Amino acid sequence: MDNSDSKSQDDFFLLKLTEIIRSNFDNEQFGVKEAARIYGVSRSHLHRRLKKLTGKSVSQFIRELRLEKSMELLQKDMATVSEIAYSVGFHSPTYFNTCFKEYYGFTPGEAKIREHLEQQRPTAKKTDTPKLLMTIVLGILFLISLIGYFQYRGIWAKSVNSTPTTSPLPSSHSSKSILVLPLKNWSGDPKLEYISDGMTDAVISRISEIREMDRVVPFTSSLQFKNSEINMPELAKKLNVFYILEGNFQKHGSQFKINLRLNDGPLNKLLWSGSYSGEWKANEIFEIQSKVAENVATIMNVKLTDKDYDAFKGIPTKNEEAYNYYLLAQYQNNKYNQTSFKNAIPLYEKALDLDSTFIDPYLGLADIYVTGGAVWGMYGEQEAWKNAKYYLEKAALIDVDNMQLSDQLHIGKFYFDWNFEAVEHYVDDTYARIGADNWNENLFVDYYLKTGKYSYALSELNKLILEDPSYGWLFAIRASVIFFVSSTEEAIEELRQYDPLFMDDMFYLREAAKWYYYFGEYTASKEKLGQLMNIFADRPPIVVWLNALHYEMANNLEGVQESLTTLQKQFRDGSSGSPAWFMALYYCHIQNRQEVFNWLQKSYDNHEVEMTWLRAEPLLAPYRQDPRYLNLYYKMKFPVPPLTIPD
Repeated sequence: MDNSDSKSQDDFFLLKLTEIIRSNFDNEQFGVKEAARIYGVSRSHLHRRLKKLTGKSVSQFIRELRLEKSMELLQKDMATVSEIAYSVGFHSPTYFNTCFKEYYGFTPGEAKIREHLEQQRPTAKKTDTPKLLMTIVLGILFLISLIGYFQYRGIWAKSVNSTPTTSPLPSSHSSKSILVLPLKNWSGDPKLEYISDGMTDAVISRISEIREMDRVVPFTSSLQFKNSEINMPELAKKLNVFYILEGNFQKHGSQFKINLRLNDGPLNKLLWSGSYSGEWKANEIFEIQSKVAENVATIMNVKLTDKDYDAFKGIPTKNEEAYNYYLLAQYQNNKYNQTSFKNAIPLYEKALDLDSTFIDPYLGLADIYVTGGAVWGMYGEQEAWKNAKYYLEKAALIDVDNMQLSDQLHIGKFYFDWNFEAVEHYVDDTYARIGADNWNENLFVDYYLKTGKYSYALSELNKLILEDPSYGWLFAIRASVIFFVSSTEEAIEELRQYDPLFMDDMFYLREAAKWYYYFGEYTASKEKLGQLMNIFADRPPIVVWLNALHYEMANNLEGVQESLTTLQKQFRDGSSGSPAWFMALYYCHIQNRQEVFNWLQKSYDNHEVEMTWLRAEPLLAPYRQDPRYLNLYYKMKFPVPPLTIPD
């Protein structure tokens, strides 16, 4: 076959595939599987051929065709943005906005405006001198008013504790996204590191409260770049932000000072710098945190509402000693390991002894018990949930509408109570009340995945990755969703491209080791498990189970027995981490049906967290029609029917 014949066949392939996709734009369920079925080839064949010709996956190819059609409709101004999103097959306007902006560099709303501006651009004509003079006069009056406004708000006015050292430069970025780097401790005392980190966390929290901010990198992600030598443009690209705030913190006796610089990240250009100083008293600490947030937002051209200003007035505690203990506790909590969690608990408690109306330590304690019970195996799962609920109930007496409180409460209801109905109502109510754009659903991605809402899970994951691409767990979980909705080949490709970026990320390594095993990539699974065990000393049940699998595949019976003995001991000791569940999964691996259900029943009786995987767990696919499986499934009251046909 000559080159012209080959090219002709390739052109026909692309033309036919494009026609198939375009004829299904209005079907939001249309994806790789449907495209392959209509074309008459396997998903893997379709993926390989398209990848060879275009360098794109099938799902990317479909998404880009949808986006190109949406641009055509937007420019014709035929409907609202939401209506156009649905008409080209996006199930969520929020996800459509994210994909559109990522592809074109501006929002769908801007696309409509740009088209109108092109159409309405005036032709040159003779200047009307009187009108021009009036315009200049009005412009001067407006400028005077604007300066007065800024002085009224205290944004650029010099004062005792807020001194700008450079005038703000205009910003050209339409996206209001910012990374606040950890403040450097210039106090001369390493023991005050917890205060500089705590002040950074507090400033991030204040900025995050501003409703019109597009994206604020969370403190836990920012902390990874403490003392980093990565330059501004690289940081901006890596974290998908335009603005980067950096600075230092100094505390001497009862006085403290913060020096800040706001930069245009991509251009590595200083936009503004300023200093804030005051006495280490609660009211001044929180006032300065608010001033920083307000000034930064204004320079970023973010419109502040009355609600934003009201939020700035909030003072969590009037007791600076309680605040000190809270900062110490947060410093430990943010290290995110078993030892630091244990260190944080008495510090939170001391903060509460000094001020029992201080809500943040209650939330910190609840967070430790939820995480310690569900992830680390520090406490029995029901004991952990009992303690967490105690602190959440205390917090509710102070502020029942606190969003962090509500999120933690319903995450606990999902993992520990298996109360799917309550979580369903909470998700629906929160969407209706504040909208998806104002709610970080990070905690609920797992819920969507385990209840078969794959499109919601994928939409939210894409949004979260765009907001915080430094969080490795998100990429590993996205690969698992791709596995469920598309193909194993695409899921493997998803993991492989991010493996080099997260070689020291505990949660990524753990999830990657598990999902590589499910994908049949046993060598990659073993490699990730080895990296995990070499870097991190903790051996929760999931790690012990993965070890057992690889020992069995290597015919190392001694290693298998040692791993199973460890899991059984963890089960007898009431450890969290769901040891009975992982015993059941081991027996799935060796296809021992009787032991699978023996240990599943024990996992159910112990109310283990991992039982929430009952519907989606790939290893249970061959058992989904077994009456014993269905009996457990219906007793757990999943909100959707079981997957009775094996995947």
